[in-house]
Amino acid sequence: MPTDITALVKSIPDNQPSTVTLTHLAGKKEQLSCIFKQASPPSFFLLFPPDSLPEAVDTKRLCAFVSRDMHGDNVSFAAEIIEIPNNRVVELVARKAIRPEDLREYFRVNLRTMVEVFCDPGKDESRELPFELQGETVDISQTGVLTILPDECRVQKPVMIELDLPNPAETVICSGQVIRSKRIRNNRWLTAFHFVNISARTRDIIAKNCFAEQRRQLRENIQTEEY
Repeated sequence: MPTDITALVKSIPDNQPSTVTLTHLAGKKEQLSCIFKQASPPSFFLLFPPDSLPEAVDTKRLCAFVSRDMHGDNVSFAAEIIEIPNNRVVELVARKAIRPEDLREYFRVNLRTMVEVFCDPGKDESRELPFELQGETVDISQTGVLTILPDECRVQKPVMIELDLPNPAETVICSGQVIRSKRIRNNRWLTAFHFVNISARTRDIIAKNCFAEQRRQLRENIQTEEY
């Protein structure tokens, strides 16, 4: 994959479904689905569904942009807003790459699927008891997942996380660590995990699921507007 910022922009096909995180003037960040439109790299345009672009965008803040190149690999960088000519188009210029570990702050997709969290410490770690929690995901990214579990995950060290992903349909396993946990209704626990040990293949499968869900949501939004 190219590392030069201009080459990164050139590598993205025209009309590629993408995601950008914009900042409101009040400081709130909002993640939006959009379509990448080629221009003169490192400049480019983003096309948004009708009535989806916020009115009060802070054009002085860099935006996090995530897409895929012509080979299907992930592309992510921070971009500066040049102009917002109308309520569906934004012109930007790419400025710097974003590290994969920083992506979750900007790019996570609402995706509901089955998740299992488990730990088998073995005989040498008698202080920890084996456990297994089955629940569902709320959102997911390449660097972590937000889940709803039936009980609190009290283990401080990394646990194993099994995800049943829909598109492409694969079951993947990696390790992750609790970064926050909150009790919610019906005695359930909203629990966020940061992936600690994850293979490149598993990360790629998660990314493909994120983009597939993103494209589905984008198509759904456009069809809703048409009707």
